[in-house]
Amino acid sequence: MNTLLRRLSAPMAMAALLAGCRSAEPQYVRNEGYVFGTTYHYTYAHSADLGQAIALKLRQYDASLSTFNRNSIISRVNRNEDVEVDTFFVTVFRRAQQINRLSGGAYDLTVAPLLDAWGFGFANADSITPQLIDSLMQFVGMDKIDLDGRRVVKADSRVRIEACSLAEGYGVDVAASVLDSAGVTDYMVEIGGEVHVRGRNPKGELWHIAVDKPIEGSTEADRQCQLILGLTDCAVSTSGSYRNFYYKDGKRLSHTIDPTTGHPIEHGMLSVTVVGPNTMTTDALSTTMMVMGPDSARNFAARTDGIEAFFIYGDSLGNIRTDMTPGFEKLIVRRLD
Repeated sequence: MNTLLRRLSAPMAMAALLAGCRSAEPQYVRNEGYVFGTTYHYTYAHSADLGQAIALKLRQYDASLSTFNRNSIISRVNRNEDVEVDTFFVTVFRRAQQINRLSGGAYDLTVAPLLDAWGFGFANADSITPQLIDSLMQFVGMDKIDLDGRRVVKADSRVRIEACSLAEGYGVDVAASVLDSAGVTDYMVEIGGEVHVRGRNPKGELWHIAVDKPIEGSTEADRQCQLILGLTDCAVSTSGSYRNFYYKDGKRLSHTIDPTTGHPIEHGMLSVTVVGPNTMTTDALSTTMMVMGPDSARNFAARTDGIEAFFIYGDSLGNIRTDMTPGFEKLIVRRLD
């Protein structure tokens, strides 16, 4: 090689090397899909496309715990088929048992018969009688179901479970685990409104997560925000009663069923937002505190380690009030109320 060619080839080789390095730099990727009867979205920074790995993991998860999937393990358990449960199922079930004990029964997977009786949007509300509720309550309670190894054991074959109030959140954690295993340090994963974030967003800032204002009858299209949170390395979930409720005899009844009474909650809690270490926990605890009501929820949050909570509720005069745990205030980056 002559001297001129060597002088030209060295910069060209360096340029090619730099170009190769630039192409391998992490870029933020956004993708979406459908699982568990709802949509999911995720954004992450990585040099490789992890979409197929996430989709595969979520399909496996859906096959375990989605009641929207007729052939899932949970659907087969509810039909009393002879089925061996998987690790996903065991993890969710054991966590549900823990939260059931911690909450004094306010959280309970076995509300499925009650949810069916009331109907979607309380379509069957006019046919609900005290006698019907009493008969169904015989099959409600976490003490009526357990695991023996990989087999579900029921006290009565009519016991059925509904895990959406915890399993959607765990689905977020499952998807996030794919990103963690690949070494991704900046991401946001969301399924049905349950969110897990790590690192920073594409602007290099904390991930900004909105908490909706509880406007009666609002839809996704006309939603308004109460406040914006700045979060990293944590999960956040919100449960609310303002989009699905009805009035009977002058009382406003939520779509949330209290498993200790068999009836929709009647207190003034409109929404609960929980921030915690993982989305399985925040999903379940936001539902739990919706059932409890303002006073009991505040006390429960205060004695539960590792979480912060924000409450929106109506007082006895019909005024909208807010309250929060001390640490939640530090997470707010903007108030819009």
